[in-house]
Amino acid sequence: MEASGINKHLLSLAFIEGAAVMAVELLGAKMSAVYFGNSLYVWTSVLMVTIAGLSIGYFAGGRITQRYPGKKTLYLIFLSAAILVLVMPKWANIIMQLTMTSSYHEAAVQSTILYLMPSMIAFGMIPPNIIHTLSKEVKDAGSYTGLVYTASTLGGVLTCLITGFYLIPNYGVKFSIYCVALLIIIVPFFYFFKKNILITVAIILVSAFLISDGLSPLKQKKGSHVKIIHKSDGLMGQILIADDLKTQKRSLMINNISQSFMHIPSGRSQWKYIHRVALYASDKPAGSKVLICGIGGGSLINELLALGFIIDAVDIDVRMAEVATKYFGMPENTSVFEDDARHYIRTCNKKYDIVILDMSAGENQPSNVYTVECFKEIQDLMNPDGVLFLHYQNVLEGEGSLAVKSIGKTIIESGLKVKLMNTDKIIDGKKENWTVHAEVMFYASFDTPEFKAKGFDRRNTFADPFNFPKEDGIFLEGYDFSDGILLTDDNPVMDVLHISALEATRQAALYRLIPILVKENIEIL
Repeated sequence: MEASGINKHLLSLAFIEGAAVMAVELLGAKMSAVYFGNSLYVWTSVLMVTIAGLSIGYFAGGRITQRYPGKKTLYLIFLSAAILVLVMPKWANIIMQLTMTSSYHEAAVQSTILYLMPSMIAFGMIPPNIIHTLSKEVKDAGSYTGLVYTASTLGGVLTCLITGFYLIPNYGVKFSIYCVALLIIIVPFFYFFKKNILITVAIILVSAFLISDGLSPLKQKKGSHVKIIHKSDGLMGQILIADDLKTQKRSLMINNISQSFMHIPSGRSQWKYIHRVALYASDKPAGSKVLICGIGGGSLINELLALGFIIDAVDIDVRMAEVATKYFGMPENTSVFEDDARHYIRTCNKKYDIVILDMSAGENQPSNVYTVECFKEIQDLMNPDGVLFLHYQNVLEGEGSLAVKSIGKTIIESGLKVKLMNTDKIIDGKKENWTVHAEVMFYASFDTPEFKAKGFDRRNTFADPFNFPKEDGIFLEGYDFSDGILLTDDNPVMDVLHISALEATRQAALYRLIPILVKENIEIL
């Protein structure tokens, strides 16, 4: 087996094919996330479609190569793959909007099959052709097969790093997919440049048209009351910040799930839990040290800074601090650590009077934080009279309540005393309805949870209209956590327990928010 010039050239094509597969798979998942989120089910759909598409391509590529051997077939397949990748952003938008009326899981699978599988089939057809071209004799087939798949895999490793760590965070999903398409289209371009000038010109014109059309932003309707002031792609997905000019409200969304909601003139959060935490945190004196895991729009940070607290904030996505400062008024000098919450908790050597876990608004739950081991590590950060607030969204009874009970049981098992705060969130006439998804607030401490300062005079009157209890009724007494599952590092099942809440949240986005964006001609991808 000689490493001739032609061999090196064909192996470089295998490298490009592998690079494109992994990049398109990652970018396809990010496209799907804008509509359907970053959940386990979305990634399962993407992985399933990728593997299925490649398998079909391997089979079809073998048959086509036998019938139409030669380099021209190989370059035509590359050209087909490039065009399929070029149309992916536009096609994905159309497909996902058409499938939104299906159930959440069905829509995620259906749309992924329709917009991702065609390009994967094309990619799968390439390795059999390269192996056939390289293998002049049967005895060489095994060796060349190993070389082709090694080159393909190395290409995938490289583009995973480049796409995930550089292209998407800096340039977004759409620009990144066009970069990948251009990488693929270079291969047939140079081949046909020597063989057929008409095909070469056609490649240039079609590529230029599709890219310019895809990068041209949609024009919003005249008089639209929705104004997009920021959009970016990154680690946690697409960040979208929109102003409602009628109500003067500003929303921060990740993958079209709301993370912050602010009244623009006052700069105050419109979410009750922000003011609930601030009111009850005011039981601690000014100068108290606070750790907040999960920044969102920084609204909670702003409320606690107004109380004179010293704050450390942790968020894994560097963009959160940037948008919180620029669009939600968080001070630039806020102490922010770009880190995974669990890693920070494990490595931190500071002590805090208040620890706040506020990472549950999105579909992906911090399963590595909601474990008995992590709650024990959090205790190492807490002063003897320190307290823990944990904000969560789910139901207290019925399907989904196992999540709340499991978090409570796990906190208790870690050695803390815990109670649910009385959110008086769910009223059906005069009777509380605990089967509706809404705010849940855990409050834990080393001793039986209670407050010293009845009245909370340090807190200003902004929260008064919410009528939070200030003496009796602060806690929801008698709620039983005993039926919950003990969450451990070996059994971190919060994503599974959160399914019902995820479906409710995601379908609210699919059926209410996204149709508004589509109606206003606001580009979603």
